[in-house]
Amino acid sequence: MNRRSVLTLSLAAAVGTVAGCSKKGGNTTIRLGDTVAEDNPEIAAEKYFGDQLKSLTKGKYEVKVFPNGTLGDANRMNEQVRSGTLQMTKSLFSNLTAFDKRLGVLSLPYAFPKPDDGFTALAGDLGTQCKAILEKADLVVLGFFYTGTRNVYNSKRPVRTPADLKGLRLRVPQDPVAIDAFNTLGAQATPLAATEIYSALQQGVIDGAENNPIYYVSSKQVEEAKNFSWTRHQLGVDALLIGKKFFDDQPADVRDALVQAGKATQDHERELWDAQTDTFLKQAATAGAKFNDDVDVAAFQAALKPVFDKYRGQFGDLMTLLPAA
Repeated sequence: MNRRSVLTLSLAAAVGTVAGCSKKGGNTTIRLGDTVAEDNPEIAAEKYFGDQLKSLTKGKYEVKVFPNGTLGDANRMNEQVRSGTLQMTKSLFSNLTAFDKRLGVLSLPYAFPKPDDGFTALAGDLGTQCKAILEKADLVVLGFFYTGTRNVYNSKRPVRTPADLKGLRLRVPQDPVAIDAFNTLGAQATPLAATEIYSALQQGVIDGAENNPIYYVSSKQVEEAKNFSWTRHQLGVDALLIGKKFFDDQPADVRDALVQAGKATQDHERELWDAQTDTFLKQAATAGAKFNDDVDVAAFQAALKPVFDKYRGQFGDLMTLLPAA
């Protein structure tokens, strides 16, 4: 073997270790990438998933979690998981509409009157159909994570009615539904990756964003946008994903363990989220956040009806599975 061949093989081995899962002593380490900060309950849930999988496989499989967008933004990691260069990630559903626009059904504002309605739908036909759509895109859903409700926060003023949004430059996910919804409400919807929000707030590129209070604090956006209004316009749902190619390549008992660990983690994550929300709200208040619960939800729902009507044809049968449709 000549020197060039040796160098080529060495480089390929190095790239395989970085890009794919690593194997040492017969054991497999799965890499799981996320964009949220270390103190977000979803990271704790993902580490719990690793503990469950390690126990179920008697130590043969371990999970290493990479928070803070270390491995890239959500869109990049979703593509890596599809291609097999990364094994797992967790993604907001709005980032998954790139693979099938119908998945935007979960981004529709006020689609679920209360969180339990969303849990019920995801445990039933709606969840089953969303999983089937993603499987065709080479992504297997191991669990649905609950991330509270999404709400508007900004540096300018409290938001009580749609009129208060007029002219505000609000970051929204890179998703047509979110863009349409906030443009309809009079804001200037500005789609950005999650990893770009904080700097955009600092530089005045945007006036605010919309998300749950835990993310608002853990991403430090509370430092730049003090006015937090409880619009509760969307149920936050993330998907814990594993690449279908990687999943299918595992022995049957390991596939069963992955599914079992995912189900246990889904339930545990919701408990973590509920248990830690008050702590983050107190942190937000200490950081100077001003909470506004005087929101005319009925006015927002009425203003957003055209958005529902626009997407009925595009989302098809999935629309009939929403309580609010």
